[in-house]
Amino acid sequence: MKIKKITDDVFNTLNQDVEILSSVERKKMKEKIKRIDSKYNSLVELKKTKKSMHEIDPMFFCFEDLPPTGKEYWFMKFVSTKSKDKRQLLVMFGDSSGDIKVNKKKIISKEDKGKRNGYMTAWSYNDKKDLILDGESSISTKANNILVSNKQNRINYSGKFPNYSLNLFKENKEIANFKITKPKNNSNSFEFGSHFKSFAGFALINLYFDFTGELNGEDFTGKCYVQKVVVVGPFIPWYWGRIVFSNGSILTYFEPRIEISILNHKISSELKFYDNTKDKTYTFQGLTVNKFGKTDPRWVITADKGKVFVSLKSYSSHKFIFEKIGKFAYIEYLSEVTDIFMKGCDVNTNKLDSGFGLVEDARGYVL
Repeated sequence: MKIKKITDDVFNTLNQDVEILSSVERKKMKEKIKRIDSKYNSLVELKKTKKSMHEIDPMFFCFEDLPPTGKEYWFMKFVSTKSKDKRQLLVMFGDSSGDIKVNKKKIISKEDKGKRNGYMTAWSYNDKKDLILDGESSISTKANNILVSNKQNRINYSGKFPNYSLNLFKENKEIANFKITKPKNNSNSFEFGSHFKSFAGFALINLYFDFTGELNGEDFTGKCYVQKVVVVGPFIPWYWGRIVFSNGSILTYFEPRIEISILNHKISSELKFYDNTKDKTYTFQGLTVNKFGKTDPRWVITADKGKVFVSLKSYSSHKFIFEKIGKFAYIEYLSEVTDIFMKGCDVNTNKLDSGFGLVEDARGYVL
């Protein structure tokens, strides 16, 4: 009886408070409650485990209702499968809740008529680095299309699972046009991920596809990796790599970490190798990543107590500095395999041919 009386008293007080508000104040209060409710529902949806291919496009082609520490980014990587071909293209764009600095450029967070203010970059390598697009941008989404624009520069990604297209324009000149399609083999073409602890964590969708098209007027064909990731909370340090071999095999690894003073704690670490000749994936634990040098560094990746050994040499890079509450440095290294050894699994490394891809080195923290 006492609990019921207390509850009734609270509601009566709230009702009295609302009644004395003006119509404008009541409207603002309702709008604020609605926004809080929307952000909460969005977070609940992100925490749900997704599995179906029918959930890919609804997550990819939309804005999330981001909470105060929320960030969302779309990332695309294209690598040639032509032997000895070092060409790669990387595309990234995204937005955040609240203003943020990216490479010393302040990106003011705002939304107007379904468009959000964000940041975009696109860079490629063909004998030399080419920074195609870079800077503040307007991002708009609708069913089966994302358009990112900055004056005469545009990124246009559209389609419906399992067929998409990407077009890049610099000063109204088309730099790249790709058809992006599901691989013909049985390799996993998409993957959802979600990891939350209370109100902090991440959710993502990865697409592992093939592509054909042109880059700077030249034929460009190979493997692509397309991702959308939503982070609620801080960016934390990580090592990540994805190497594509000319025979279609792919090596990936990921190691998120906590680094505070002398503390260096691996949250998880795993290396995977997909053998295209056998349509088989091998998973290895006990990942170790070692970096040597600062300019065009070399990398030594080992796993499973040395049963897997990969050495890489980087040949181009691009750096991002994110500043908000804290500072976060994220560097993309285009890299080439110089040696690979695998023991205890049925992989013929002599048939892999050349291997090129991306190595990510991320350090620091930013909310």
